[in-house]
Amino acid sequence: MTLRAKYLFGLALTSFCASQALGEEGGRLETKQPFEIVRSILAIQDQIVRGNASARGKLPKLIEQMAERLLASDRDVWRDPKNARAAVLYTLSGGQARVIRKAIETGLPPQPELELMQGALAYVEGREAEAKKIFSTIDPKTVAPATAGHVAMIKAALAAKENPGEAIRLLDLARILVPGTLVEETALRRELVLADEIADIDKFAFLSSEYIWRFPHSAYFESFRQRFVSSALHFGLMVNPSQFAALEELVGQIDSVGQLALYLQISRKNVIDGKPGTALFAARKAGVLAADASAERARATLYESAALILTDQYEKGVREFESVDASRLPKQDVQLKEVVASLAKQIGDDPGNQREPRQLDSNELAVASNSQSPAAASASKLIDLAQRQLGEADDVLEGKAP
Repeated sequence: MTLRAKYLFGLALTSFCASQALGEEGGRLETKQPFEIVRSILAIQDQIVRGNASARGKLPKLIEQMAERLLASDRDVWRDPKNARAAVLYTLSGGQARVIRKAIETGLPPQPELELMQGALAYVEGREAEAKKIFSTIDPKTVAPATAGHVAMIKAALAAKENPGEAIRLLDLARILVPGTLVEETALRRELVLADEIADIDKFAFLSSEYIWRFPHSAYFESFRQRFVSSALHFGLMVNPSQFAALEELVGQIDSVGQLALYLQISRKNVIDGKPGTALFAARKAGVLAADASAERARATLYESAALILTDQYEKGVREFESVDASRLPKQDVQLKEVVASLAKQIGDDPGNQREPRQLDSNELAVASNSQSPAAASASKLIDLAQRQLGEADDVLEGKAP
């Protein structure tokens, strides 16, 4: 059997298991062992990351039904390591904590399953210190495959605040241990948050590419998309010129419409923050993507000209600025245009700020980004004014601005 055939067979088998679990909804749970019951949850979770909306909607009800069946299980079933691990999986899949608590209270689960159960219970009940102590001695690679990914995920969550780098390593491990599952999908989304927090644009770009390639139909794709847009904006406001290629690679993972919207937002906010190098880079990328005579082209030209005015390209910037048709701009950019006009006038009124127009090359963009030229320095007060007047700039960071 070829690898493709094996994959398709496995996918069909998983779909069958999930459909059976969804169709039964507890109708035959009374005849099953805990590990068999929980296996249905895992099958449904895998369907969720493949885009089965019905599975996502019915899973909470099925988990609730399973709680009653698991609680009614004969106490001796918890002697079986498979059932003990099933209690852990059920708990970490959003199940009711009273199930695992009752299983622990029987005193029958074997080691090391009992320790794993106690750690999982401490984690879901918010007893972080206790959970850290227990899981500090548990290596995800040494536990049963079914629970290995979940253990790595818990250890990552417990490490995230104090050591995000270690948390990312553990999430990488979780993805390797259980590929193609909800655990891998969730680990990817959590890693994206951490990569954003530690400002690792290369890691974020890699993880985003992995997510788009592996889970394009996930029921949680919209959550990923929102995080992607927010983080891309964040990176676009803090990158230095040496990272422009990484930013371009990151933004390039979405469609051209999305790229245009992101570049416009990145450029606009960098103009307001007085960072002409990045503003100019993003404005020019947006200009290439925008249609002729469109509102987006007008916005890109406005941002590019404003960025040039803050560099030694003052005169070139003024010429481009004068070509912007305000009638094509949205309301907030009409306001920005007025601020830029005042800015240009103040700089132009000081003869010491005049410069011969010339084209900035890629190396000069680096200087422009952190320019302390007389023009940029004299503009600082008006930049502060722009920041106050354009209060909606904060909305850009939250993805609310158009």
